[in-house]
Amino acid sequence: LRCRPAGPGTTLWPRPRRAMPRPYQQQLDEAAPVLKRRSSESARLAKFVRTTSEPGAIGDRPRTRQAIEPAVSGLIAVLRVLLPLYWKMYAFGYSVLSKLPTNAMRMVFGAALCLFGGHFFASVAAIEAFRIFGWEQLRHHVSIVVAEAQSVADASRKDNDVDADENGVADVDEMTSRELLRHKTALAMSTVKDPQRLQAAAGFLWAAYVSVLATLRLEFARTISLALACAEMFEFPITRCFLPGLVALLGPDLQHWGTTIIQSALALVTTLVAIWLQTAISAFYAAVRGGRMFAEGLFALMEEHGLFTDAKGLPKLPCFKEGWSPEDSTLDEVVGFTLAGCGFLYQVTTGFELPFPLNLVFLPLTAVEWLLRWQIYVTDEGLLL
Repeated sequence: LRCRPAGPGTTLWPRPRRAMPRPYQQQLDEAAPVLKRRSSESARLAKFVRTTSEPGAIGDRPRTRQAIEPAVSGLIAVLRVLLPLYWKMYAFGYSVLSKLPTNAMRMVFGAALCLFGGHFFASVAAIEAFRIFGWEQLRHHVSIVVAEAQSVADASRKDNDVDADENGVADVDEMTSRELLRHKTALAMSTVKDPQRLQAAAGFLWAAYVSVLATLRLEFARTISLALACAEMFEFPITRCFLPGLVALLGPDLQHWGTTIIQSALALVTTLVAIWLQTAISAFYAAVRGGRMFAEGLFALMEEHGLFTDAKGLPKLPCFKEGWSPEDSTLDEVVGFTLAGCGFLYQVTTGFELPFPLNLVFLPLTAVEWLLRWQIYVTDEGLLL
């Protein structure tokens, strides 16, 4: 086939586009306000990031700020995608769990603690410390802070749609980064109606957190001190065995580093072993406590539904005597400790890690766990190690 060359009055490109089907065009028209609102929110968040790039901001380091701004903006973009997903997922899970009976909820938490408690050993220890510190009072102050934060968030969400000058653009989108920060701060302060109550609640939570953190640091420091004491006892025989070969490997110029390398390596190994043993102990405690919680919830739920005795108090199963109760037997302990043993073995075989896809589901909780571990391991003076 031969193609006719294009004449002076004809064009090969671009060809006229066909009109979109009406239903698809309607979907685009409906999605346009949502996309516009999301883009304005992204631009508003970017203003906070650019605050440090303005003249007179933190120091005079434009190159550093220019290097940090893309990373911070990218992190904010990722968090804006992930946080709503995790928030909806956790809100759905909370709505499901809140509808369960109390004993069924105890069974769920007990099974989770029994199977995955070793992965969150720092969080479990912190929760136990908070429980000893005063759990009911802590819940009361947390509810105050959460309620005030929710009211501020609702007020900020309504403020984002305000257009006082009626020019078609939201007022917050016309502000500079400094004006926006000042405006949102004033809005938050005016929304809180009882600042003294909020201050008392926040002060109590901070005092409780510092006390719990100090307790956990003391426990970890005790573990590290025992590990270093073990390293000191093993130092002489290990040095005598490995120092000649290490000196020959380093050569005459670096042979004076042989003893230091062996001592540092031995201290590191014993510390890692001590941390692993501490994790195993915490996992064992979590398994035992979770197994007991599951067993107590199970037998209480069965007793509520009358599975042991009938209305006259007569046993429904031949293995139970008349007037039988879980408190008067060791059956709940047998079930609880059996489940605890199975849960601990499962945690050891998985290396105290969450399997896929639970590691993605509980990624925010894992991030909190690692943040808590970092605060335990690191002091103001440096690493406890």
